[in-house]
Amino acid sequence: MGEMSETAKSIVRKLGYPCRVFAEKTPYEDIVNAYHAAVERGKKEGFTPVLVPVDDTLEDFLGYLADDGYSAENVLKEETRSGKEILQERFAEYSGQNEEDFDMDMDEFIGEYDGEPDEMADFSSLYDYNTGETAEVILVEAPTKNPWEAVAYIPFGGWNECPDPGEMAAICKYWYEEYGAVPVTISSDVLEMSVPAPVGEARALEAAKEHYAFTPDRVDQGTQTGTLSEVAASVAVSKIWFFWWD
Repeated sequence: MGEMSETAKSIVRKLGYPCRVFAEKTPYEDIVNAYHAAVERGKKEGFTPVLVPVDDTLEDFLGYLADDGYSAENVLKEETRSGKEILQERFAEYSGQNEEDFDMDMDEFIGEYDGEPDEMADFSSLYDYNTGETAEVILVEAPTKNPWEAVAYIPFGGWNECPDPGEMAAICKYWYEEYGAVPVTISSDVLEMSVPAPVGEARALEAAKEHYAFTPDRVDQGTQTGTLSEVAASVAVSKIWFFWWD
């Protein structure tokens, strides 16, 4: 697998969980196949595997959390709201429903996208955007049998419009129960999830609203039309969900 970078060594040490590190330029299929094998093993051994691209910012963030006495167990206990409730609150905030003078035409925001749906078929965060090759990636065994809790055991967020780890866990739990969605990749500013099957057209707009509530950048910077209908078209045909926070 090649020599592990110092950043990877530091992330592995700070997380403190069993890990396997894949060197840069490891074939994408090898990484994903190892992940799927770990999923099956995790069902028997009680852990949730997550792919973590090596990231200096995440390494620093984990250090800050450790200095502050971060505890995944405490974070999971402290968030009492349901994921659906959190998403509803965030959608109301970001769409201006709580502000009388906010000028947003909801019909215009939803739009009528008639372009080719952007089907997400790969976990894009596994690639180095500069080289086009796969990045150095850590396969982490998060110590929980509940997939939605992985975002608390490999934490990020709590800045700008990015939910904090407790909110993320609540949202991921709701999506797991509603859609079967599980976190697959986690970096300092990206979360990718997989679903057993695309949600289909009937539920796509509802899901798109939730994706926007989770990260407004999914619409504001991740679409060509700036509409929910463009996200809905993608969600309707994709088994991978992509979230990114600027």
